[in-house]
Amino acid sequence: MLSNHLRDLAGFAFFAFAALVSGVAAWEHPSLLAWLYAFHNLLLSWFYARRKPAERYDRCGLWLGMIAALLPVIPYSDAAPWYLLVPGLAGYGLCLWALVTLGPRFGIAPADRGLTAQGPYRFLRHPMYLGELIFRLALVFASSNLLLSGLLALTLAGIQVWRIRREEALIQGYACYCKIVRWRLVPGVW
Repeated sequence: MLSNHLRDLAGFAFFAFAALVSGVAAWEHPSLLAWLYAFHNLLLSWFYARRKPAERYDRCGLWLGMIAALLPVIPYSDAAPWYLLVPGLAGYGLCLWALVTLGPRFGIAPADRGLTAQGPYRFLRHPMYLGELIFRLALVFASSNLLLSGLLALTLAGIQVWRIRREEALIQGYACYCKIVRWRLVPGVW
């Protein structure tokens, strides 16, 4: 099994590469959301370089997270329509807020690095997943291929739900956290 340091180095390399690929895609098909996606991958690589070791770790969840991270780069169009900018920016704002709140507890794979009930985690147990889902769905639907967009959207949503289930089963003290923060992903729904 890989040590924490090697996993962090691999995560840093993965997101640095994803930043490069998404940066090239944004260069070829410039839009605000495309550039934000490239910046987001760069930011994730930086957080990987600073995170704390995991008490427990889920390898399958790592693969799910990597697949989710790469899905939206497939269907770029030249520019996102104006009506996708508002949800895209709102999703990115939520994602960034959650990422900054997590700080060194961040990881793409479900792992036990401790819980927080600060920032957006006061309202939702998985605000970063919600932000990523909204942001990436805006990227996916910027494509002119609606069938591919729909399939990618369903796949991404399914992966995020699967990641949530795996994470909740892994982290110690999660039952207590559920009593403090009621909703997983969508307030009033789930």
